[in-house]
Amino acid sequence: MARSKSKKRVDAARDLWRQMLDRAKDSEWSTFDDPEYQHPGFDEESVTQALLNAGWSEQHIELRNQVDAERNEAAPITSPGVARMTEASLFRLSQCVEMAREQIGARNRDRVHFVVEPKAGPFISKINVPMTDESIISMGSVFTRYCGLISRAYIRTTLLCPNCAGSKYDEDFLRRQLRRNPDLLFYWWRIFVSFALTGTHVLTEFKPSTKEEVILVEQMAFAMEIFGLSHEYAHHALDHGRNVEDLDGAKREEFEADAFAMRLCESVEDDQRWKWIKGIEVPNPYLSAGAGGILLLGSLDIYRKVKNKMFNNRVYDTHPEFIDRSQRIKNRHVMQPNRFQSSLDFCASVENVLICVIGELEPIMKTYPYAALVNSSPGDWEVMSFE
Repeated sequence: MARSKSKKRVDAARDLWRQMLDRAKDSEWSTFDDPEYQHPGFDEESVTQALLNAGWSEQHIELRNQVDAERNEAAPITSPGVARMTEASLFRLSQCVEMAREQIGARNRDRVHFVVEPKAGPFISKINVPMTDESIISMGSVFTRYCGLISRAYIRTTLLCPNCAGSKYDEDFLRRQLRRNPDLLFYWWRIFVSFALTGTHVLTEFKPSTKEEVILVEQMAFAMEIFGLSHEYAHHALDHGRNVEDLDGAKREEFEADAFAMRLCESVEDDQRWKWIKGIEVPNPYLSAGAGGILLLGSLDIYRKVKNKMFNNRVYDTHPEFIDRSQRIKNRHVMQPNRFQSSLDFCASVENVLICVIGELEPIMKTYPYAALVNSSPGDWEVMSFE
């Protein structure tokens, strides 16, 4: 009976989403999956070879493929036609957020419908259902890809000098290390250019994690993803988004959603059921400290800078400056010295790495031949996908 009642609480959201999905099917910019299409140069053989080059055995690769297939098959369908892998990712993440919202007693907990939106770009959004207190939380079809790539670039940057990014920050040394590793700096650049130009990761080279990197990369990506989903859920729980014309109010709501999202992130980290290695307790400091949220917000800020350089289509922005949001996340436990010090190093490391990355990318951004690049593309995918 309880399940039946809960299911009815999102009937309006489900109906609205079905209507929106039907409209999306008529758009050539929608990212529905074509199971028969295989991108040239990114077939199963090249993926396997890349994993072998990263140090994985054939047995590990086979196990990885088997686990992925089982997760994809078991995941519920929110948007028929989108990639099963994305549905599986959303199910895993939304289950974590739903458990966390129960733990903290969030309002309207059973009036949210989580869906995969067949839209390019590293986006998560909340859609208010008219005349109800229900909401749709939609995750873009390549959001987790974006988080995985940014996470990998970040971890590889910190591994250049593990002791110089956090409390013992040395900007000159870290920037020199980036210049001495142009492949890594170019990897950052390709991620931002690919998502800015196409809304996808298609122009980014596939460089899988090594065995030494994989736990850190997976933990950071998970922290980014949970923060993103939690932030949008926070807008629902706090009844935000009703007055979009009040710029100051909209920015205040973003700060409030960040703070609420961090409560959810801490709850997810405290819940032992969501440790990513079954049967082994592996703490995720990026999640509870807020470093994942800061990396998501900061990388999106750089992504927007690159995209604006390309298309000059600045949209109405209700979001505060990244550094202000980061400072609030980083300093939220300043009155609790033990908690504050334990998380400060992780958050400061993200801030510092992003400062160095954008500092090294700025000369490229100033001289890059954007016109030639944009002229060879059909236009701003983000604008056209909403037309």
